[in-house]
Amino acid sequence: MEENFKRILREKVSELNLSLDPLQEEKFYLYYMALKEWNRKINLTSLEGEEEIILKHFVDSLSCIIPIRNENIERIIDIGTGAGFPGIPIKIYDEKYKLTLLESQKKKILFLEELIKILELSDVEIVWDRAENLGKDPRYREQFDLALARGVAKPNIVLEYALPFVKTGGIFLGQATPNNLSEWENAQKVVGILGGKTEEKIEINFDNITRIFLKIRKINNTPEKYPRRPGIPEKRPLLP
Repeated sequence: MEENFKRILREKVSELNLSLDPLQEEKFYLYYMALKEWNRKINLTSLEGEEEIILKHFVDSLSCIIPIRNENIERIIDIGTGAGFPGIPIKIYDEKYKLTLLESQKKKILFLEELIKILELSDVEIVWDRAENLGKDPRYREQFDLALARGVAKPNIVLEYALPFVKTGGIFLGQATPNNLSEWENAQKVVGILGGKTEEKIEINFDNITRIFLKIRKINNTPEKYPRRPGIPEKRPLLP
């Protein structure tokens, strides 16, 4: 089973023109086993098949590396990380990053704490809070070179969660599909309100999956009133 897992992982990762060493492959296997075990107790993922998890969680997360490879990135925040996607796969791939995982559900925090021990990852901080609260905290506000938020909310909402964390000159990496790209394009006014500018769109294809990344550069400080109180960005988005 383990060798089959690693073979599939190797094949799928190679479609991104990336490669993993044996230790990285082992860590992804341990991640997979922990995910399967904990998923019996709490709802971490609806995916069950080995290849499906490899492709739609691990490889999809690693695809985020492509748009940022030439950027000078040290600190990353993964907002609404859930079971650790995409932050932990990125950390496994390159341990130089200092990673903050933000999650509002305590049961998922417990999984992440256990997972970090299993994978023996250093420079990983796990924070149990909401983005609307943490984005006001001076220890986190405008402190990150890169913010990620995978499948958290609609673009006009997730932008309010994410951009306050990004330092001037840093990046929020929006993750779109052909089906929702128009929502990102319609949210460009929100990008500007929050101090960002969409620099480029990067399309990546692997295993019949298309991902469109929007590299949003932070060019101005986010106005102090954002993010608004918990729940407000979702109830009253900046643009409909």
